[in-house]
Amino acid sequence: MKYNPESELTDEQVTALPEDEFFEYIDSKAAYLKQFTRPLESYHTKRFVGIGAAIEGRDLTNEELEAAKKIGKDNFNKRMEREAKAAEQLGGDPKYRDLGIKHFKTNRTQWFD
Repeated sequence: MKYNPESELTDEQVTALPEDEFFEYIDSKAAYLKQFTRPLESYHTKRFVGIGAAIEGRDLTNEELEAAKKIGKDNFNKRMEREAKAAEQLGGDPKYRDLGIKHFKTNRTQWFD
């Protein structure tokens, strides 16, 4: 049974499904919801690794921390590539495209004249 966002099953209906249909429904719902998520960046991956080590009652190793940093950096680079591609499809930043805009403030110190 596939997940349909227009007509979700209630909790009672989901628990009444046979095991194979239940897992198929849960997998298809997870695939649908995954399109609305964003991968974790370095700060959050390091936090979750640290929290996991603390829950297990052990110290965080340097290898785990470096792996978390690498995963976070890769996720950040993927997000930046996706955002750059989307901005390019939309025509870039409008303040750089509009020739009528001569002076735009880029630094916070310029906001106060």
